[in-house]
Amino acid sequence: MAGPRILVLDSTEDLALQVKRTVGAAWAERPGEIDPEIVPCSQIAAVATQLEDEGPYDVLLVGPLAANHSGLAKIELIRQEYPLTSVVLGFDERPKARLRDVIRTGAVDLLELPVSDEEMLEVLERAIALHVATLAAVPRPEPVVQLVGAPTAAASAPAPTGKGRVYAVASATGGCGKTFMATNLAYFLHTHGGGGRVCLVDLDLQFGEVSTALRMRPRYTIFDALEREEDESEFLQTHIEEYLSVHETGFHVLAAPRDPVEAERVTPADVVRIVDAVSRRFDHIVVDTPAQLSEIVTVALDLSEQLFVMTTLDLPSVRNMSVFLSTLERLRIPTDSIQLILNKAESDVGIDISQVEKLFPQGFRAVLPYAKEVSRSINLGTPVMAASPQADVSRRMDAAMADLLPPELRSTVHRATATPKKRRLFGRK
Repeated sequence: MAGPRILVLDSTEDLALQVKRTVGAAWAERPGEIDPEIVPCSQIAAVATQLEDEGPYDVLLVGPLAANHSGLAKIELIRQEYPLTSVVLGFDERPKARLRDVIRTGAVDLLELPVSDEEMLEVLERAIALHVATLAAVPRPEPVVQLVGAPTAAASAPAPTGKGRVYAVASATGGCGKTFMATNLAYFLHTHGGGGRVCLVDLDLQFGEVSTALRMRPRYTIFDALEREEDESEFLQTHIEEYLSVHETGFHVLAAPRDPVEAERVTPADVVRIVDAVSRRFDHIVVDTPAQLSEIVTVALDLSEQLFVMTTLDLPSVRNMSVFLSTLERLRIPTDSIQLILNKAESDVGIDISQVEKLFPQGFRAVLPYAKEVSRSINLGTPVMAASPQADVSRRMDAAMADLLPPELRSTVHRATATPKKRRLFGRK
């Protein structure tokens, strides 16, 4: 196997020389491993040519040369053209660009220059590992012949059958019912998904409430799954289920870290690895996110096929959702995958539902009433769709989620899905 290849883009060779020194010294202490190849490049315009003619490279390390809107836009295009190469950005001062310009590059890590050799090595090793993980995720033809005595997949987990569908739940403000929606969506997909396996991932890393809402005491969390020294891609894909808990209704849960300090150590690249590993073991993955647009959340939204955005019937929540949706559009999150949910709707709060609907031409996938059954279900640690299946709120969610199923499975949703006279379940066509 060839050694790692790192392309360093900067106006001087200083950054490339530090990479050669740190990475070269580290690899020299690893007997049997091929020395890394470090290639300097001084012009952004030459990077694409270098990647095309001399690639592939494991890592593209970008120095302050590209620390502006134009430079980051070019790195974004290069990243789209060569998605298997891990991008690391290094800045010696605040870049003359917006945060979303940095996010759009798809960078797996950031370096604040000047940087110590130890931190440089740590970041580059992580980027190389992510490249290996991404490369391993690319589908390859199955071997025709199985050699006698060749190792087989771990008996503790079924062989991957493909990549499951990812659903994310988000909101612009707290208290809109994200965790309520995520837990019920996981239950619905497990119950009506035709035997498909479902995993709920709590990405509200600092204050995750999934375990609390489900009355679970998980032994392990997402932080534990990432704290292994073995090759991360191979380990996670093989052993991810060992870090999951199973709710009494049947779906699996990957809990948020117990300590907010641990949450700070989970990076966007870690989220990619976690979601990829889970999606190779489960048919449906539901991701609960915090009420913010951090890099962690942006990555999760970008990985999802369906995004449920929650709001409640009050002016701050409605206004913030409008800003939230505009930001998603600027971040190039596909709008056709976004489903709006109006939660805790009451008729006597001074805001008419029809007025709110006029603000969002795409309409609401569901309008969910304020219901005492929801509070009761949370106290029981059970999704309301399981605890009170005949409740109005459960029936409305059934109707809203039925379209997520293949046509042949929608008949399994037996509850009534008629729309109440004054509240529509579906938006305008």
